[in-house]
Amino acid sequence: MSFVKVEILEMIVRSLAERPKSIKELSEELGVGWKTCQRYLKSLQRIGVLVEIKTRGESLFMSRQPYRPKLLTVPKIRVGESFKIVDVTPPNDDEVEVLM
Repeated sequence: MSFVKVEILEMIVRSLAERPKSIKELSEELGVGWKTCQRYLKSLQRIGVLVEIKTRGESLFMSRQPYRPKLLTVPKIRVGESFKIVDVTPPNDDEVEVLM
């Protein structure tokens, strides 16, 4: 059973956003074997993230769209900023002022 490393997928997409590259170029850049790199590229190609360009001597892969950071990210916590949860009971309907 093989596992896909999300970090490698992200590095591939980021790298191919710069310019089209061959499997050899990517495998050297990422420090993985060419066969492993080929599997990642084929997976990304199957889901429509990458496009393969076949030339006479080699196949080049390029990103279908420019790289964009993730839409959902974990917020970074800054030192000195804090919050606390306060248990406040909602007011009764009699106490709420209607603003109209």
